[in-house]
Amino acid sequence: MARQPSIEDHFHQIEEAVSALESGELPLEDALARYEAGLKSVRLAKGLLDRYAARLEELRAEPDAPA
Repeated sequence: MARQPSIEDHFHQIEEAVSALESGELPLEDALARYEAGLKSVRLAKGLLDRYAARLEELRAEPDAPA
């Protein structure tokens, strides 16, 4: 079973896409593909952040465990 990409993996992919696009050296088709890949990584990273935020809220709402 393949490992699911971490949020850090998604951030790295986003940074690579931005760098490639900012270089201005990509042909249009390649630039569009990089943009799409970067946008997909943004959406996946946001999904992970939303899940982490929900989990933090759950943890904050739990009563303190007995000592």
